[in-house]
Amino acid sequence: MAKYKALMTKDLQHALKDPVLMADMIGPLVLIFLSRFGFPIAVHWLDMNYSFNLEQYRGFVASLLAVTIPMLTGMLTGLLMLDERDENMIAYYAVTPLMHKGYLLYRLALPTLLCIVLSAIYLQWSTMTEFRWETLYALLLLALESPMFSLFLAAFSSNKVEGLALSKIGGLFIIGPVVVHFVPGAWQALGALFPSYWPAKVLDLTMHNEPLPVFVYFLMGLVLHLACLYFMVTVFKNKQE
Repeated sequence: MAKYKALMTKDLQHALKDPVLMADMIGPLVLIFLSRFGFPIAVHWLDMNYSFNLEQYRGFVASLLAVTIPMLTGMLTGLLMLDERDENMIAYYAVTPLMHKGYLLYRLALPTLLCIVLSAIYLQWSTMTEFRWETLYALLLLALESPMFSLFLAAFSSNKVEGLALSKIGGLFIIGPVVVHFVPGAWQALGALFPSYWPAKVLDLTMHNEPLPVFVYFLMGLVLHLACLYFMVTVFKNKQE
């Protein structure tokens, strides 16, 4: 446990010194506070000044912010991994008691746990969604997306500069909620290719109290997420060898 504690201490020190990492660390908390206090103000202001009913888009905004949290926590860990690769620290950890397996386990567990805690706070406290037990399905899918995004950056970038550029493309991950709420009928099948589609769909069905479709979409999303995670881990390992 001491070896992981040392890594966590190093990560915290690193994140506090880097503005990009600091933004990724604080970003989810800002989203949670804006959802709780900013959304009602925006609803009232738009209604009074432009007669625009933002409330009818509550479901879309809720799922859009929900899938942004794993992207931010995943980006935080992904950039830390790229920093360590630039400094040849990953090769160093491989010959310590931590070993390569322990390092990868820590790097997958950190964004997952961060995402679970922050997403749970968002889903329960933001008042954007009604928290039901089916919401846990969406929480699990969101938790799997965070390490997936970390590995996406680490596996397909050669250094931190490339990682920052790739993280902008990774913003397409949030297209899932757009498809769920604005794409009609069978065309929604196109969104199934994007991991963020599945937790957004599960949240939407949960808000409409449809437990059986929630479970079906959760299972399909779980298979896709696990397959993507396995693929990312394989690519990352091959790149390290």
